[in-house]
Amino acid sequence: MESIRSWSIWVLAISFLTHTFFALPYGEKIVGFLTLIVILLLLSKLKGFSKVISSSMLFIGIIVMFSSGNAENWEESIMVNLPLVVLLVFVPILSFPIGLGKYDEHVGHFIKRYSGSSRKLFFSITGMFFLLGPIINMGTIRLIDDLLKKLQLPEEFLAKSYLRGFTAIIMWSPFFASLLLVLHLVNVPLYSYLPAAIVVGLLHLLVSNVLFIKESKKMKWTIVERPHFRLRKLNELIVIFCLFFLLVFVLDFLFNIKMVISVTIAALLLSILWSLYLKAPKGFLARFKQYRKQAIDLSANEIVLFLTAGYFGSVISKTPVGEVINHIIVSLGNLSVLLLIFSIILFTGLLAMVGLHQIVTISALATTVVAVDIGIDPVIFALTLMCAWTSATIVSPITAVNVILFNLLNRGFKDIAIRWNGIFTLVIISVYTLSIYMLHLIFY
Repeated sequence: MESIRSWSIWVLAISFLTHTFFALPYGEKIVGFLTLIVILLLLSKLKGFSKVISSSMLFIGIIVMFSSGNAENWEESIMVNLPLVVLLVFVPILSFPIGLGKYDEHVGHFIKRYSGSSRKLFFSITGMFFLLGPIINMGTIRLIDDLLKKLQLPEEFLAKSYLRGFTAIIMWSPFFASLLLVLHLVNVPLYSYLPAAIVVGLLHLLVSNVLFIKESKKMKWTIVERPHFRLRKLNELIVIFCLFFLLVFVLDFLFNIKMVISVTIAALLLSILWSLYLKAPKGFLARFKQYRKQAIDLSANEIVLFLTAGYFGSVISKTPVGEVINHIIVSLGNLSVLLLIFSIILFTGLLAMVGLHQIVTISALATTVVAVDIGIDPVIFALTLMCAWTSATIVSPITAVNVILFNLLNRGFKDIAIRWNGIFTLVIISVYTLSIYMLHLIFY
């Protein structure tokens, strides 16, 4: 059964890419059926909250679709977030060359070099998340934790540096399916969105480090380790990162395809070329074979959540419920844009705290609200949704980031999200709100 599930994901991803470029006869219906099959196959594998929320969104969506008389376009609704599944499946391949070129070891040496000062180490860890996180995604947390284990750092320090460093990249990294989901639903091109998002991401990084300067005064610090590292490897990572962005924009310009597809193809091409540069094609193929078998275990939750949330949001947007949501948001926008931005971020975070995954809230808002109706530019609306997603990631007990931290640090939600990062969350929500509002006033 595991083999069937694994192959179904790959067949779906390849079929969608093929249909995107060659417009196969009955392609949309075929891909729609394949999407439904993948959802049903993976639903049986899920456990706990992920299974409950995904099943609920799927079956409520089906009931609403038939009762509202919109069943004839079911394949369009179920495929809304399909491009993101392709991204989830293919983009992790870009991390293969990092291990093949032993970049991870040099990253570890670079971070440890600043272990004599808690503030410098905090900055080096959060800075490394900013560099590596967009490429390796959540794998960055495990990678950095493995590299730092011998230092036996305080759990509070690790919880703060990992969570704040990782979340600094969510709102701007094109490797994250959440960002491309929002841009896809709001219909904003990446090149228009990215400058403002990077500014907010850098502000997040700055606030994280400034706040830690005050917090570090209460920490005892006796760790000193200064290993040698090669700066060339870090420079190569920066060059690769820049090449990726360049390749994405070139593909988008040449073929005029969805940004999600451009990112996917760029990741594949760059990972192959990078492996050839390292003279490690055999190692690349070996890792790919291993990953092909593990893809289902690594991505099953995300795949089903994205597909069912996209379907649910699409169906709801065509009902009176969608009109009600739109009316509420428009009323807030007419009252105050500042209040609107703050309300969306806070509301999403509060729902996430009680267990409602932000993908549900964000999908509902993105599919039912038109930015121009509320008096703001689509870029500002997209940035607001992404900052809401980021804040929700910090305070949600069910996000993958927090689940990983619970396991790594053997601490619960109360310690990691509330006790050690609660004040930071309140501060960063205020920073998000004010910075987005200033961008709205000055540039948009």
